Amino acid sequence: MESGIISKSLAAIRKEPSETSEMVNQMLFGETFDIVERYKGWLRIIGHFDEYYGWLDSRLTSNMEHGNISANIKLASTLFKAKEIDSELTVNLCPGSALHNFENGFFYCGKTKYTQIENPFVEISDNKLAIVEQIAKSYLNSPYLWGGRSPYGIDCSGLTQVVYKIAEVNLPRDASQQALLGSIVEFIDHVKLGDLAFFDNDEGAITHVGILLGNGQIIHSSGFVRIDKFDHQGIFNIKTNQYTHKLRVIKRIF
Repeated sequence: MESGIISKSLAAIRKEPSETSEMVNQMLFGETFDIVERYKGWLRIIGHFDEYYGWLDSRLTSNMEHGNISANIKLASTLFKAKEIDSELTVNLCPGSALHNFENGFFYCGKTKYTQIENPFVEISDNKLAIVEQIAKSYLNSPYLWGGRSPYGIDCSGLTQVVYKIAEVNLPRDASQQALLGSIVEFIDHVKLGDLAFFDNDEGAITHVGILLGNGQIIHSSGFVRIDKFDHQGIFNIKTNQYTHKLRVIKRIF
């Protein structure tokens, strides 16, 4: 099966092969996929990272064969600037971007070689839970965007997925899928940093997820990435003095 790689900072994955169709996901620079179907200038793809299907504008990609997908990939942990070799045009790349064959500030995207202008890595702890907290907080105040996975716009499960990706833990794309992983935390006083809390709607469907920070706090994307109070009922917004999300289950991923 033919494979491809995202060659732009961000690429919208849409429900249908149209620029006006709903964005259901977003792929980051350097993430790879298999091509399932072609339609005019669109590709129906399945991502290698999370096996998520959708339609992708082929202009945002480069082709590559399976054998050219690098096993040596570094993940950016902060926003940074880079540029193609032999080009003066710079590109802004997001946390979670996959830098293939990274060495001495140089990396590849398919056959194209890039050089960093700014450091793509922040100094982070060796402790995965500390990484989760640090990276999650770096997204504070990022606006909510349905399907988004970047500091320029991110949804609740996009936040958990990218944060855990940088901590070298792979999560599926949607909150309902993520809720199937890990072990249940039965009691609220047993909660630890990095646990995921899931919330349902009136029909009982899981529609929201956030990362627990301990001390009765949760970081999540709702309107924007924010830290709110959390207890056995759910998420409590101090400003509005009301619960905004009803707790369904807490899962421990690590």
